[in-house]
Amino acid sequence: MKKCNFITGSVLVFSLVFCGQVLATGTNNLANILKNLDGLTCTQPEKLPDYYAKNLVIMVDDKRALLENRVKAYRHMMSDFRDMSCQVQRQVLSGQVGKEVGYVLVDEIISITSKSNDTDERQHSVCNYVFVKEGSKWKISLEQCSSLPDYSIGPHDDALYYFHNPVY
Repeated sequence: MKKCNFITGSVLVFSLVFCGQVLATGTNNLANILKNLDGLTCTQPEKLPDYYAKNLVIMVDDKRALLENRVKAYRHMMSDFRDMSCQVQRQVLSGQVGKEVGYVLVDEIISITSKSNDTDERQHSVCNYVFVKEGSKWKISLEQCSSLPDYSIGPHDDALYYFHNPVY
């Protein structure tokens, strides 16, 4: 009987490890899509709509955003700033991937710097990205981000310090 329990226990442990690896692989694929978006934001914003679903909803804090306006804003920012650099630090907190729908919950810090006016804008958010399968491609159907205080920004670093870190 003990031998059977050992075999059953081994199969269970193997199943849990394999299931965890499959989940990580699925959420890694979704995180890689976000990484591809990051690369286009400050270089080719016109390509961003290819990564979003037809019935897209974008929520930033308590406001709804339109993808067309976001693309225009990125293009305008690129024309205003010289030597602009965009960086995203993202940590996947949770996620799940099914056949047709998947999501990732992430903690992200976006940093935009420019040499034209010594810009260093940072935004710390927790975001939920919901993906749907359109054909063979995953596309974002919901992007919902809530701003968080960025405790790495001090009063000497940012004129908007108290906006990012309100004192209540």
